[in-house]
Amino acid sequence: MQGLNRDISDEEVDEYRETGVVKLRGVLSQTWVDLLAEGLDEAFYQQRELVPVFYDSSETADQLGGAGIAVLGDSRGDAMTTRGRFLTIIGGWTVNEKIRTLALESPLAYIAHRLFGASKVNYYDDQLLTKEPCSREYTAFHTDEPYYHLRGQQVCGMWMSPDVVTEESGAMQYVRGSHRWGTFFKPNAFVAQNPLDELGLAEQDDTQQPLPDIEGNRGDYDIVTHTSDPGDVIVHHSNLIHGAGPNYTSDRARRAASFRYAGDDVTYWYHRSAPPQPHHQHKLKDGDPIDCDQFPVVWRK
Repeated sequence: MQGLNRDISDEEVDEYRETGVVKLRGVLSQTWVDLLAEGLDEAFYQQRELVPVFYDSSETADQLGGAGIAVLGDSRGDAMTTRGRFLTIIGGWTVNEKIRTLALESPLAYIAHRLFGASKVNYYDDQLLTKEPCSREYTAFHTDEPYYHLRGQQVCGMWMSPDVVTEESGAMQYVRGSHRWGTFFKPNAFVAQNPLDELGLAEQDDTQQPLPDIEGNRGDYDIVTHTSDPGDVIVHHSNLIHGAGPNYTSDRARRAASFRYAGDDVTYWYHRSAPPQPHHQHKLKDGDPIDCDQFPVVWRK
């Protein structure tokens, strides 16, 4: 496939299905990496007023801290003399043509097909992120499933960065095997462990439980840290617990995108816990296949 440097091995498929996460080293060509870098910079610094959902998580951290909520942090972050921002966009593909091209026309849909073993793949949405230099906020451990209106096992996030990402700059961390725990967890505000419903930011869902304190008990869990280079794609199951640390570096942003894809077994399912998604325009009901203009089929066997 054009733009794919190599195929996905059977060993990588097995790793994804068993542990819930796999880092695909050097799979995307430089053309796609450059397109991602340009799209991220445009979306965050030229099109911010146009995107459907924008969060300044550094501002959120200040608001929560001012309200007496414990925000994740550490002495190293507190000691930084300058402060960058942790920014997030949802639905960047709806306003930025470069992000849209990556979402719909890149090899990512084929990669999802290989890992799922699916006969078709739908595109669901994107999350664009940047941790500017000296951004002190953690990304609290969480799962993606409660933020989506989907049900099924063949749902993944494909995380990729045009930057060299190290532990110092906020490499992604995953609790291997947690997608098999059979538990659905409450969403949080990323910068704190508190569930959104506890903060009055989401409806309560009795089928979900609060996440355990993984940050405070790291030795009890099988955590892998995946640094990444441009061209790498890290793929994780939507119910796999994951998070990241601050960007302690003073000279390098950690820009990234997570593109979300769904396979054969996925149906629409409204989650009361999910934050607002105003750009989702459709007439789907619980249990419906998600094939529609909002969630287009981007790969078919």
